[in-house]
Amino acid sequence: MINFLLFVQAAMPVSGQAANESPIPLTPWDIIQYAQGFEWPLGALFVIGLFMLISAYVRQFLQWRGSNSMLKINVENMTEHEFSHSIEQSKTRNPFVVIGSLILEEYNRGGTSQSMIDYAFQFIRLDHERYKETERYITAAVYIALSLGLLGTLLGIFVLFMSGSRHEGSDLVGLGIAVVSTMLALVVRLILWPLNVFLQASLRKRYNTLKKWTIASAYALSAKGERPSHN
Repeated sequence: MINFLLFVQAAMPVSGQAANESPIPLTPWDIIQYAQGFEWPLGALFVIGLFMLISAYVRQFLQWRGSNSMLKINVENMTEHEFSHSIEQSKTRNPFVVIGSLILEEYNRGGTSQSMIDYAFQFIRLDHERYKETERYITAAVYIALSLGLLGTLLGIFVLFMSGSRHEGSDLVGLGIAVVSTMLALVVRLILWPLNVFLQASLRKRYNTLKKWTIASAYALSAKGERPSHN
């Protein structure tokens, strides 16, 4: 602890001199540098979180292409062969196509409407879990960023109080650590968190629609009572 205090006291005159040379930051990077090292872990968290979110958005776009055309299928007025033909004619392998194939697979095994639903819901749960992993990672990144911001605030206040009136320029160092590290942590949260919330809300809506479509398809096929011949 004593060594740390000596290090802070020794560094303060240098920081004060630097502050006197350029008291007003001229660029955003000049402002960020006042975080005194906290900008690097916060920046890494931001880049990693943003990369994961962009990847999830791209995966969502690629995965759900062609979903609207599948929703237009009137499964209640379709036979098993018509339903199978509609699935085969789909140009993209979106979750509706996969679920339709699973329903037909269970139907051809002689399954009931409930067994078809249970079989399809297993895929839905597993597929949705992949996106929930991204949500967990983003939540962790946001909380780590806020913790680093709080740590920077406390460290800045500590430096500010330890400097006293011995080095006028060191006041700027302490305030810089406290303010800029907190600001960067909030920027990380205000960008990553809303993007994640919007993504997860959109996905929940999609999977709820998929579940309703699955139930309607399973009961419609079961009501037809047609079974393929195995001669």
